[in-house]
Amino acid sequence: MMRALLRSPLVHFLVLGTVVYLAQGFSADEAAGVHDRVAREITIAPAQVDELQARFTEQMGRVPDAAETDRMIAAEVEEEILFREAVARGLLERDGGVQTRLIQKMLFLEGEATLEDAPALLARAVELGLHQDDIVVRRILVQKMRLLGGRLEADQAVSEADVERAYTERREEFRAPDRLSLTHVFVSRDRWGDETFDTARTVLDTLVDASVPQAAGPERGDPFPLGHHLARRSRHDLERTFGSAFGESVFAQAAPAVGRWSGPIPSAYGAHLVFVESVEAGVVPPLSTVANRLRLEIEEERREANLEALLSDLRTRYHVRRDDVPARATDAEPDARGQETG
Repeated sequence: MMRALLRSPLVHFLVLGTVVYLAQGFSADEAAGVHDRVAREITIAPAQVDELQARFTEQMGRVPDAAETDRMIAAEVEEEILFREAVARGLLERDGGVQTRLIQKMLFLEGEATLEDAPALLARAVELGLHQDDIVVRRILVQKMRLLGGRLEADQAVSEADVERAYTERREEFRAPDRLSLTHVFVSRDRWGDETFDTARTVLDTLVDASVPQAAGPERGDPFPLGHHLARRSRHDLERTFGSAFGESVFAQAAPAVGRWSGPIPSAYGAHLVFVESVEAGVVPPLSTVANRLRLEIEEERREANLEALLSDLRTRYHVRRDDVPARATDAEPDARGQETG
């Protein structure tokens, strides 16, 4: 019976079909493997590096150094990885804005096409690779991939205990700045030139020796267009009005001497003699007023950690090849041409 079964044409047909199916399967798997390897190789060409450096130079007014160039290339690679992953995960097909943009491009290219052909137009757009070079499409997909990568899991929801712990650890970050109220006597650099500080010291001696009251002090100096009496000003407020480091100097020299004249303290305009009326220490706000801010910050930190974990994993799956550029041939490692990282 077995011998008869083996001679059966039906059995021969089934065996042949199985062999063909398996052969096709192996071929498909092998082709998919080759395609996957190609899809996961990223090459940074010299022209790309030149463009990044030119963009940096235009914005910063100088040529980037090697470390800055490396960081720009790393960011470029990261964006390419996120774009490819977005396409591979089907985000292109699930974004109406991207689809509309690609269909509009095809309508322009194929003058006789209509919106009734939208599905076919979208398929042809992808087949032609129109999504690859469209900066708007790339940005949308990369952003969607970032949002997906930073998505919080259910067990990562921020609890009240998380917020309270963060408040305890970071409460000093929320402390309001110290503020002071003062009166100042101004000695103008435009008027006194090189004698500005000598004049200011002479005026200070007069103020102290004559016990000139706070309100009468400004009469001994020059007019100041922004006023002589300032209430509840922080370091930042003072520096915004008088220039860099003025606030720090006032708090360091004048604040400890509440109720008497001190100085001279330099500013962007000249010299100042300062009478501090009062100092108000900054206080830490209660948890209730900063809880929402803390919750959002904790969520953002966790989203960033999730995204970085995803990127760290994806970087191990892509092979990055950097073709060096002539500008790097003078670096400490001239043999870096064709550098490969994986």
